[in-house]
Amino acid sequence: MRIGLLETDVLYDELIKQYGSYGLMFEQYFTQLECTGLELEFIYYQVQQGELPLFLDECDAYVITGSKAGAYEDHEWIEPLSKWIVEADKAQAKVLGVCFGHQIIAQALGGKVEQSDKGWGIGVRSLLTISDSPFSQPLPKYLDLIYSHKDQVVTLPTTAHNFISDNFCPHAGFTIGQHIVTFQGHPEFNAEYSERLFTRRAKDIGEPTFSNAIKSLRQSTDENFIGRLILEFLLPEAELLEREMFEKAQAENEQDLEDPINNSQLHTS
Repeated sequence: MRIGLLETDVLYDELIKQYGSYGLMFEQYFTQLECTGLELEFIYYQVQQGELPLFLDECDAYVITGSKAGAYEDHEWIEPLSKWIVEADKAQAKVLGVCFGHQIIAQALGGKVEQSDKGWGIGVRSLLTISDSPFSQPLPKYLDLIYSHKDQVVTLPTTAHNFISDNFCPHAGFTIGQHIVTFQGHPEFNAEYSERLFTRRAKDIGEPTFSNAIKSLRQSTDENFIGRLILEFLLPEAELLEREMFEKAQAENEQDLEDPINNSQLHTS
């Protein structure tokens, strides 16, 4: 599967050497999941420099990354990105949006984004999932992810299905059809990167929010489970069918190996 990484910002200077870019963190995140039979290829687009896919079939799926910018801010690259999102939705192209990506998708498709008067939502947070899962399997009651945001989606697009929520962030993830999925949280962030990011913003975050967020990073999160759900959601229909057939054949082979009597009869009849 070829994934287009729409990078909507660059990291802080002191974080670039070790972590590279928002897109690189997604590449490393998806690659380490080691999904059986799934080969991944990544193409990078620098959105702030005016780079967007010319054709929606350049990649099988797209990721819109986080950004220090607000979706509602007046940057010259926001409007072209928003128009691209509208066209991607019309064509039912597969798209994942995370943090800023979550917010700009909502705004482009008729929702509303604001800086929240609740302040920063940071650290590992456990949010309640909606019982009607938009994915191929049921979700656990709670999903734990690392968060880092002040902006929030306050109104969803009319076509959106909200699937994760709490009182602080009611619209923390949604799907549109079977082609768009978003998360306010960061499945691609690890604890080490998050600690350095929060520390850089400590003055703006304030106490006790900052200290509580740092302590929360000791908790485990559900990023691997979520990552596999995301990749399955983003798979093109043909590849999804092929993968299902592969997994079925693999399961049948394993069953044959576990049943030597029937296996022997099969090969001698």
